[in-house]
Amino acid sequence: MKSYKIILFSAVLALLGTVGCTDLEENILDEQLGANLVNDPTNVQSLINPPYASLRRTIEWSKYWGLQEVTSDEVIIPTRGTDWDDNGAWRQLHLQTWDSDHIRFKQVWEFLTQGISRSNTAINYIAKFPSSETNTLYINEARFLRAYYMYLINDLFGQVPYRSASEQDFSVSPVVLDRKAACDTIISELTAIMPSLKTKAEVGSTRATVGAAEALLAKVYLNYETYTGEAKWTEAIQYCDMLIGDADYAVANDYWTMFQWDVAEHQEFILRVPMDDNVDYGNDIQWTNFALHYSQVFGNFTSLWNGPSTTSTFFNTWDMENDARFYDARIMSETGFNQGFLVGQQYGIDGTALEQRNGEPLIFVPEINLASSPENAGIRVIKFAPNPNTVDQFRSPNDVPIMRISDIYLIRAEAKMRNGDEPGARADVNYIRSKRSASGKTLPQLTSVTLDDILKERGYELYWEGMRRQDLVRFGKFTEAWQEKPATTATRNIFPVPTSAADVNENLDPNLGS
Repeated sequence: MKSYKIILFSAVLALLGTVGCTDLEENILDEQLGANLVNDPTNVQSLINPPYASLRRTIEWSKYWGLQEVTSDEVIIPTRGTDWDDNGAWRQLHLQTWDSDHIRFKQVWEFLTQGISRSNTAINYIAKFPSSETNTLYINEARFLRAYYMYLINDLFGQVPYRSASEQDFSVSPVVLDRKAACDTIISELTAIMPSLKTKAEVGSTRATVGAAEALLAKVYLNYETYTGEAKWTEAIQYCDMLIGDADYAVANDYWTMFQWDVAEHQEFILRVPMDDNVDYGNDIQWTNFALHYSQVFGNFTSLWNGPSTTSTFFNTWDMENDARFYDARIMSETGFNQGFLVGQQYGIDGTALEQRNGEPLIFVPEINLASSPENAGIRVIKFAPNPNTVDQFRSPNDVPIMRISDIYLIRAEAKMRNGDEPGARADVNYIRSKRSASGKTLPQLTSVTLDDILKERGYELYWEGMRRQDLVRFGKFTEAWQEKPATTATRNIFPVPTSAADVNENLDPNLGS
């Protein structure tokens, strides 16, 4: 496992790392190295690795995760003195006052379109190699990855630049698909390749599998009405049924087993991003450093950033006594803190009550002033357990699931509810809840279910996993008010394409999402 992780994200990225959806594609490689790579069939692994490597960019907290979470009621990043000001970038996301020049839009647009280009590069050049089962499989996996990046762009920006893998004239701007055309293209691609993909039992959850294709289809159909105005609930249920009936996947009896630092394969995982703390991926994968207070040092973690918190709006919806997802103490003996929500007085590993830098007690409180908060403002969240003995505190060993089976149960519950099947929806929600009771407690089963109940359950199960904005948009709640945010207008449901992208592709609509 560890060797595969290292190979997947190794220096081969330098070979194809500059690929984009603009004229950058003409500068992929130096001429000799490029010719050797794309003309030698033994280099097929070096062609499929880069589109997979782009998946890592989807879990970087400052970029894609930030757009899905900091814009929602799950995450708030207050300015504390001069810390976390960042020229107002985080405040703009939380308040939904952004414009098309926001730095995060540019960064996310570039890496997602790069993911499409890397996929196209793999498809185009592997197709030129002699036909083999491996080569055909890699082409189909690259087609899945291209569809996945298209899905993310469509969800965020409402329009998708597209060119086929065989189109090599990069002086011509790619066509732009509107939301319905993008959805239909993604669906067509996934249904075409699904019979030829391997199963999780055959290749694991770090690869594009038939299960991953089914999960992506379920997600596209779940959001189809939001994107196009036409409901596809029956289709969403169909693909959920396939996954739920697949013995490769099962809902975890112990929620927190998914989020420990030494976990690779897991029964919940449909698709995951493999990580390894022997490899430097940059500072944007710091699930521990970015949330903890400066004084919460432990093991080899000596530099902590005191950043993101959750809102009191979200926090106050929880069953704090009975829900195992709220709090877990298994890492406290090594770290001094729990997983889940960190609230109240914080302690060191030896039980010493910690202090702020001004000497006052370190007591995390829900009160926040977005523009100017003290160090202890905000309830913190630790979802992924750190490795206290990591070789480098700015690396991460936590494999991150981006598709898992509990989400599929909740997708099916929502689709059933919207399709008029309340008993079926309730059964799926209660099945998840039956697995999520805290030790010695019982999380109550619901006697009836509404759409609001399903949205809440999605929050409890999937919080801080990069899905919240999409959920709030689909439930019509993204523009509502919450802690430190007033109500906004429906134009905020889509992000504007960055100015830098609109400037080089005349087919993009710069007014969409403005």
